[in-house]
Amino acid sequence: MSLHGKIALITGGTSGIGKATALLFAERGAAVAVTGRSAARGAEVVSACEDRGAEAIFLAADLGDPSVCKPLIEDTLARFERLDVLVNNAGVTHAAGTLETTDEQYFEQLAVNVTAPFLLSREAARAMKTQGGGAIVNVASDLGLRGEKGITAYCATKGAVIQLTRAMAIDQAEDGIRVNAVCPGEIHTEMLERAVRDRGHSIADGLAMLEDRVPIKRIGTPEEIARAILFLASDDSSFCTGAILSADGGSVAR
Repeated sequence: MSLHGKIALITGGTSGIGKATALLFAERGAAVAVTGRSAARGAEVVSACEDRGAEAIFLAADLGDPSVCKPLIEDTLARFERLDVLVNNAGVTHAAGTLETTDEQYFEQLAVNVTAPFLLSREAARAMKTQGGGAIVNVASDLGLRGEKGITAYCATKGAVIQLTRAMAIDQAEDGIRVNAVCPGEIHTEMLERAVRDRGHSIADGLAMLEDRVPIKRIGTPEEIARAILFLASDDSSFCTGAILSADGGSVAR
């Protein structure tokens, strides 16, 4: 799967799945723009992409602020003159059930997990339409396909991402813009470790409990999800749009 000559913008690209995706895209020939809150982490990812022979830039952004979305697309276009792939990966989660979720936690998850992907995708689609097409990949979650105790708002936002993917895929099909989503299950990232700690477990005990719940009895890696994203971003998935790809070790199937 090649992205030779493509320009990609990856949100939340300084850690976890986003970082793994940026590095894989760089290896496969794409120029990469990554967003994140930490300039130091952003510089590390840019350097790693450049070590793989790719051109890369970091764009500092807090996607909890909707006003940053349009400038991110504009800045990417100003640097690279086109945008072929948008990966909406940035996300936040709070381990809280319905009664425990604060207003602030709810609105933060809604802003980062749903509003930002919509606004970014809308601006990206405008640019992609003028250039004859492109690909948008949304990182949803297996928790958008099933319920889970104690994480209500996150489940709701990821379900919304899945429906956004399907509806936008239909809207943009005639423009040559493919819109797909990948639904990771339990993936060993800093976000997962924080969720484990928030629920009162040690990292070792929490991960062991999660592994036991996954049908294939292990937690996934960011690199495995990056490969699924690469497939949906590349021309190898040229007949796929509106697709929801589970990469969860069998959790939803169970």
